[in-house]
Amino acid sequence: MLKQKIITAKIRHYFQLMIFIASLITLPAQSYALNKVEMYDTLNHKHQLSEYIGKGKWVVLNIWATRCPPCREEIPELVFFNDAHKDSDAIVVGIAIDFPSYGYANEKEVKAFMKGNFVKYPVLLSDAMITQDLGLGRLSGLPTTFMFTPEGKVAGMQVGGITKEILETFIRQYNKEHPGKNNHSKAHSKADR
Repeated sequence: MLKQKIITAKIRHYFQLMIFIASLITLPAQSYALNKVEMYDTLNHKHQLSEYIGKGKWVVLNIWATRCPPCREEIPELVFFNDAHKDSDAIVVGIAIDFPSYGYANEKEVKAFMKGNFVKYPVLLSDAMITQDLGLGRLSGLPTTFMFTPEGKVAGMQVGGITKEILETFIRQYNKEHPGKNNHSKAHSKADR
């Protein structure tokens, strides 16, 4: 029984990884509106995604909601990933929206959730139109994660939960398939150390 659960969990992990890798998309850099769309954080400070994306690190852009069960499930994984990589090769940036309305996020709910879940990476507030406003297409579900290369290009996208291991594997695989690009990125897991 335990062996079957382990095999099932491994199959689920690899299935998620394959979906994430298979979802590689290419959008020309000029189609992004990273420096045109302004959002506020939970301290009411105005930001643009160009402050984070294209600055020499991978950026995991995660769109989530406090009342979305799969979003709540993946937040610890994003916290672990960010903590492991923020000083070297990758960061997480969250965009919180409301669920189930897909309207503008409730600042108080987001603040309380961040505090209770030890979220230290930047979280901006918006609504479901944010992906269209940024030139990334229509938001089709929560959570949605976009992977930006250190140069600021979209390398992948996934609708559904994500793990630290999937993110690290994706970066390694992308770097292997694109030699010479992003070689300064050293995404790794404990198994690699």
